[in-house]
Amino acid sequence: MIYKRPYSVKVSENDYLSFFGSLENAKRSNYNIGAGVWSHPFWTNLDLPPQSEAFAAIQAPFIKIDLVNDKSLPIPSEMVNNFFCSHVVEHLPQIAVQNLFNETHRCLKKNGFIRITTGPCADLDWNALERKDSNWWFWMRDDDFKKNVINDLPPMTLEDMWLHHLATPHSIYSKTECNKKYSSEEIKFLVKEYKGNKTQLLDMLTSTLQFDYKYPGNHISWWNFEKLKKFLLNAGFKNIYRSAYGQSKSLFMRDLNYFDQTYPQISVYVEAIK
Repeated sequence: MIYKRPYSVKVSENDYLSFFGSLENAKRSNYNIGAGVWSHPFWTNLDLPPQSEAFAAIQAPFIKIDLVNDKSLPIPSEMVNNFFCSHVVEHLPQIAVQNLFNETHRCLKKNGFIRITTGPCADLDWNALERKDSNWWFWMRDDDFKKNVINDLPPMTLEDMWLHHLATPHSIYSKTECNKKYSSEEIKFLVKEYKGNKTQLLDMLTSTLQFDYKYPGNHISWWNFEKLKKFLLNAGFKNIYRSAYGQSKSLFMRDLNYFDQTYPQISVYVEAIK
């Protein structure tokens, strides 16, 4: 038997208008945090100002927000139905992530959703490191990745790839200045030394890293389901659960034409309902 497999749930314009009443109400009720060049007619983007003229030329309209330094989202309390935050928290210091979750809780209506996806999932990357699976970091072989790293060095080892994905500034392949760059042998030693205490090693490698506006794509904090749940609980959320690719409980975030499209193979998906 040949099964028909539709590419995605499609959420139509009528679905939005039926639920929110108007385009304006929908845009005041749905926000993509750290959206980059993403665009959706019924959603509003929140993001840093573009970091280059080239980026500005393709970035969708957005409301300016600096998640590192701004203490509040520019949104009234209990106004929002859906927040989407994809591959953003790993680029922020932990304190900024906690503040972000606090603010989304303030802004959400009762029964409103926040959907967070982040990659790397620290557990998945650690498991790949333990099984010596260098093919896990498949995108590091792409030209787009190679042009953003220092290339006049030997090819990345397994340990180099793991570190660059976890704590980018500490990698010798990163162009970001950092007070400590780790060699492959040093990381191999640390992984062996902390084998029974992975969390302590992850914290050690990320705890002092700062956001660098010249390199906003750096990974500077680590996340898995348990850690995201802890931060969401601290923000006041009670209903927190692990989700998966395309499995949002909010109809509007199940449309895979717009959502969950950034490296689903390596991502962890978490939702919380106010």
